Amino acid sequence: MKTILTSVLVGSLLTTLALAQQPSQGFGWHGWVHKLEPRRAQTATPATPNLMAYAINIAFEFGAVDLRSGAFLPIGPGLPPDVGDGLVPGPGTSLLSLGFSGNLDAIDPFTGQTSVVGATGLGDCSTPASPCGPNSALWIGRVDGHYYVTDFANNLYSLDPKTAATELIGPTGIPPLTSPPFSQNPDGSVNVFGASLFSARGKFYAYFATLAANFATGTFTPLIPGTIYQIDPATGHATIVAPTETTLSAIVNMNDTIYAFNAWTGQVGILDPTTGNITPVTTLDPSAAVIAGATPAVPAAAVH
Repeated sequence: MKTILTSVLVGSLLTTLALAQQPSQGFGWHGWVHKLEPRRAQTATPATPNLMAYAINIAFEFGAVDLRSGAFLPIGPGLPPDVGDGLVPGPGTSLLSLGFSGNLDAIDPFTGQTSVVGATGLGDCSTPASPCGPNSALWIGRVDGHYYVTDFANNLYSLDPKTAATELIGPTGIPPLTSPPFSQNPDGSVNVFGASLFSARGKFYAYFATLAANFATGTFTPLIPGTIYQIDPATGHATIVAPTETTLSAIVNMNDTIYAFNAWTGQVGILDPTTGNITPVTTLDPSAAVIAGATPAVPAAAVH
């Protein structure tokens, strides 16, 4: 599948991308890493105190990541190629992710098994042949018990987690994504982006960035520099808060401490959403690949 910068690859993944001759049926990050070594299938309930988060990565894996050490534990048989743009708690014990096809997908956190909840009505950009456009599905977030998704134009929609139905709230004003993920430029670089929707101290934030990544040279050029925005959930309107790193792949709120995954450096850091500053905490286990969505793995009442 896809997930974008939702990021830029790290370490050994750069080599994998350079060796990949063609994308698989997926589009974006997942399509370019389909030759990764087989995943370690497991069924497990990871330890859940404090700094454990459930996560999905660009190697079609679901698992748990320890934000203190960067260790990653795969759970289950692996994900189908349409799961991976953000990760949030869903109804009951399930987790939810938005697919580039426009489907809403559910993940069982205990087994890693996935199922399709339904179509959101957002457009499909899951393969190179898909009719990618402004309405294509981009990201999912959950703030104050409410569910939201965005499209390539960075419009904000409300989402029903049980039916996948969406309703347009309004344009955010965040710059749109105008180039399909991994479309190639004349200089050999490819267009990728990073996005996230998250909460912090009762406020609704978004992160967005686009860049041209050249995996042959190991360099990137910011196109839309990484920026933190605050969103009014009633209107969708976003206000710029602060600039930040352009290579973030996922952001997660852990008891109002905000953790960010940097896909280019492989680091996990604490993000101050009011300033955009990031304090490094640890280096992510390279086996975790690039994290494309994360949500706290803590005992909690079921979401209804």
